[in-house]
Order: sequence, then C-alpha cells, then structure tokens
Amino acid sequence: MKKLRAAIYARHSTDKQNPTSSQDQVDACRPLVEQIGAELVETYTDPEISGYRRDRPGLMRMLRDVANGHIDVVVCEALDRIARDGEDISWLGKKLSYHRVRLFTNSEREIDEVKLAVAGLIGSMFLSNLRTKTFRGLKAAVLAGRLAGGKAYGYRKVAGQDDAGRTVNGIFEIYPEEAEIVRRICREFAAGRSPNDIAVGLNRDGIPSPRGGEWGPSTVRGDPKKLVGILHNPLYRGRLIWGRREWRKNPDSDRRERRYRLRDQSEWIEVDMPDLRIVDEQLVAQVDAEVKRRQVPEGTRASGSMQRAKHLLSGLIHCGACGAKHTLVGKDYYRCVRNKDRGTCAQGVTVRLNVVEDAVLGALQSKLLTPDLVKLFKEEFNREVARLTRSRDEADQDARERLTALEIEISNLAQHFLQGTVSPTLTAMLNDRENEKAQILQRLSFKPAETSTVIPHPMLVKRYEEKVGRLRDALNDETVRSDAISALRSLISSVEVHVDESGEAMLQVEASTSTLIDFAEPRAPGGRSTMLVAGVGFEPTTFRL
Repeated sequence: MKKLRAAIYARHSTDKQNPTSSQDQVDACRPLVEQIGAELVETYTDPEISGYRRDRPGLMRMLRDVANGHIDVVVCEALDRIARDGEDISWLGKKLSYHRVRLFTNSEREIDEVKLAVAGLIGSMFLSNLRTKTFRGLKAAVLAGRLAGGKAYGYRKVAGQDDAGRTVNGIFEIYPEEAEIVRRICREFAAGRSPNDIAVGLNRDGIPSPRGGEWGPSTVRGDPKKLVGILHNPLYRGRLIWGRREWRKNPDSDRRERRYRLRDQSEWIEVDMPDLRIVDEQLVAQVDAEVKRRQVPEGTRASGSMQRAKHLLSGLIHCGACGAKHTLVGKDYYRCVRNKDRGTCAQGVTVRLNVVEDAVLGALQSKLLTPDLVKLFKEEFNREVARLTRSRDEADQDARERLTALEIEISNLAQHFLQGTVSPTLTAMLNDRENEKAQILQRLSFKPAETSTVIPHPMLVKRYEEKVGRLRDALNDETVRSDAISALRSLISSVEVHVDESGEAMLQVEASTSTLIDFAEPRAPGGRSTMLVAGVGFEPTTFRL
C-alpha cells in the first residue's frame, strides 16, 4: 500500500508566549506521525496568530494542499491549535472529511465526528468563559484606579507593585512631551482653529499621531457622544470612563474584525483620576464652549438615509499619488484630502468640478464602449440569458412541488374541521397555507410580456449612447439633476487624478461593463429585466484634462 502523506500544523497566539512554541509543537507531533505509519511531507505554522482567525497563512496554505490532494493526514498537538471556535472546528472538519483527509492530535489521537462535536462545544464554552473572566478582571482593575487596555496617548506605563511585591499592570503616568501636544491641540481649537488646520500643523512639525502615523482631522475632533478624540477624551480631564463600548467579532469575516456598539450610559464605569489630568478646568471650559459654538442645530441636517450626492463625482475621485479621496475646495474645485487636511501628500493639483464631469462623461460616451468591448459583451450576455432561463425554470419547478405539498396539508387540515376539531391554531394554519397557495398559483400563472432576450449589440451600444447623452443634458436641469447623478454614479467605478511631467492633470476613469449594459437595456413594464454577469471590466481609460 502507498504510504500515507502527513502534514503537521502548529500555532501559538501571541508574542507573549515562547517564540519557539510553534516549532516545539511540530517536534512533539513527529513521534505520532511515525506511530500511524505516515511520511511527513510538510509542516505548517502560524506563530503569533489567534486561533479565532480563519485567514491564517499557514492554515490557508495547508487547506490548498489538502484540496490539491497532496496530504492524507493532518497532525497537530491539540485540536485548539487548529481552531478554537465551535463553528470553525466544524468547518475544518467538513473540509478535511470532504477531501478524505484524517485528523490526528497528540492528546486525542484520531478525531472522529463525535470528538469534533464535543471539541466544538468545549471550545465555545472556553471562549465564552474567557470573555466573562477577562471583562471581570478589567472591571476590577478600573475600580482599583488602574487603566484597563493598551497605551493611551499622553501617558506612559510605569512599573507597579502591590503590597505583596507582585507586579501590577495598568499603572500609568503623564508623559510630558505628549501631554503638551494634547494641550496645544486644545489651545488651538479654543482659539478658533479648525481640526483640519491643527492636523496639518502637527504633520508639518513632524509630530507623530497616537498611532505613529499622520494626524487627521478626525483624530483631533473625535465624537463628543462616544467620548473619543483628543478634544473629548475624559481622561485628559481627570476622569476615567470605562465600558462605553461593547466589542464583538464579525463572524462573517475570515479575519473576524472587531465591531462595537455603545452600551447604555447606565452601564459605564466612572472613576476620578485627578493625578492623570492633563487639561485644566479653564481650558476645558474654553474647548467645550467652542464645540458648542460650532455645533449644527438639531434638525438642520438631513438624515444619513436621506442624504444624496450633490455632485456627480462626490466620493469617486481619488489621488493618483497617495490614493486618498479628493474633496471640494471652495465652491467648484477638487483637491486631494491628504494634501488639504494633513499636508502629507505632495500632489496639490486642483481640478475644476465641471471640467472633470465633462471629461468623465466624454470618456463614458466615446472611449469605453469600443468595438472590441462590444464583441466581449456577446458571449457574456448570451451566457447570462441562458443562466436566467435555467434559474426561472428551476424556480417554477420548486413552486409546483411546493404547491403539491400545500394541497396535501390543506386536505389534512380540512379533515380535522370535518371531524369537528376546530381551534384558533388550526384555523391560522389553514389560512397561512391557503394564502401561500394563492401566491404560488398567481406566480405560476403570470407570464411576462417580455422575457429575457438577446439584444443586438449595435442596438445596445446605441441605446447606451442615447441614454448617456440625455443624462448629460439632465445634469443641467435642476428638476431631474438628482436622479441623473444617481443613475450616472452607478456606472462609474473610480476616477483617479494624476499629474504628468509638465504638471498637467490627467484623469484615469474605470467603469464596469456589466453595469453599463444593464443601464443601456430598456425594461418593459411588467417584463423581466435581464441581470448581466459581473466580472467583465474595462481597462482604465486615461486622458488629459
């Protein structure tokens, strides 16, 4: 028989653990590889990476080799080395089982479905208990007058000991150099300078931000409701407020990015820390007065759901040098936001609003729909029409099968009524199924006036050009400008501003073929619109202004 090909996987979580921990795990697994009569063909390690992440480089490389048939057995020290979360354990178990790869650990030997289920339960319980205990420990530290969490700007960590001589974490003192920067920001803001100007000045003076990079207006301004930002951090005022945010890891992301929500104010923990005050009462009062003076009155700003782009290219123009967005300067000029707000981008060219809009619309009309691209449409368009037809047929078949099941259920419920068994629950069940049956019958009887068909591509291009031409005129008509902007923005993926050797501005426009075709196609009333396959894109078109 062919000898089994084995792989060893090892991982440790943080840099606070022994740096050789992962390699030690590999060495500990080698005897087990020999015991099961396998040949070690590869080792995969993920040092200093949490087991809660799915996108670990070593793990991803191992799964690719598993899928390619290069591995028969995976060995690790314990199951929590390869995954901790119950969902991840089940996910990995299914992947390995699908490719007929066996899983062994030093502690449990071969892992079957029962062991996977038990390990998933134990892993979930462990993570839940760990969160509870961590929160309890941090809360106790805060109530004892210590800072729970990482480094705070304006402070530095100092060694602390309790009465028994044991090391105590969370002891901080004011860092004079950074504290003076905090006071500088507060003084400049109280004197009337904008957060943008303050950030530009700090960057110009070479002062690193709290994260070590560039200062931005939001770092200065923050949010008074969330108590974040230099201007609103309560610790600078001698008061620690802890527990404002409840953090959660996003289960839909392989990296499990952290998201948070603000807790109710009654759940916040507040502790006076006068020794850590950086900003005195007088300066605090001046800052608060200036914040209040600049506030926009309630009700004068449209809600987020009601806000619409005022200009065609708002948020779509990016700097070709640094990648930052362009923002309006004055009434009708665009400029790199990092050049304007931070002073850290050398590309300070400005481009006029109407000139950029005309240039982009011209590119959509004359440069993007070329004969070569029209040829590319044909195959993708026909393939998508065929797919939609199959999907419609499959949906109709599912509906007919559900209709048969509903008729049986309705008949059984009717028998109960004939036998004199009547109750609100049975009546509600019968009504639900009758309504669902009526909806399915209506859907099956509906025959659209115009089904998905292949449009001749010269006509498709012509329709698109006609629509873009009308929208271009519509931008100048205030009664329909908002709708025209919304329609055109859906066609444009991005616009980059570059500068050539002579200092002249150039634009690079990118759009999506699928969106352009969908825009060009008419939609018959009551008919079925054709959704086109995504993934076919234009090469960016570059031209001078």
